[in-house]
Amino acid sequence: MRGQTVNNDDFPGPIRHFLTRLDELRSGSTFNMGRVGRLLVELAADEEYLGPLVAELPSESAGGTWLVKPERGPRLVLFHRPEGVMAYTHSHHCWVAIAPVRGVETHQRWDAVRHEDGQAELRLADERAMTRGDVATLTPPGDIHNHGHVVGSGPSPYSLILLGDDMYAFEREEYDPAQGTWRNLAPGDPGRSHR
Repeated sequence: MRGQTVNNDDFPGPIRHFLTRLDELRSGSTFNMGRVGRLLVELAADEEYLGPLVAELPSESAGGTWLVKPERGPRLVLFHRPEGVMAYTHSHHCWVAIAPVRGVETHQRWDAVRHEDGQAELRLADERAMTRGDVATLTPPGDIHNHGHVVGSGPSPYSLILLGDDMYAFEREEYDPAQGTWRNLAPGDPGRSHR
């Protein structure tokens, strides 16, 4: 599903440029997440545009600022997780790309086998400490991940998160690797925000 397009003229220059290029990538015959990731890394390097937005986010709590948020289709948020705060392990059921603007974003990708009784076999498939210039891209069904900050890894992260659609429109899953469990998230359920 390609989603709706937004009027790019309604956005500041850096976002307008980013959306125009993203639309070009999405309109091609094959959708290349590597190119989407590189495009997001370019935007994450724009300190002149993103620096003042980072400064507005409180450093002591998790939170973000939506930069693009149409009803459906790709959306972009600048998000901060404070020191030691990781998201719960979750799926999106849409493609996603994450690129740090500042700090160190720890990203973990998981392989999971779900059982009907709520148990899950989880295996950490990849773990990376990402800094500016790095990107993680995921597509379903390989979109089970968590991300945030690990104490001692460096400064807490401010990252761009690009979603292919409104993830809350889908039934998704949330996992607890420590307990080996999973649960369904009904459409609209954001799940637990951090652990």
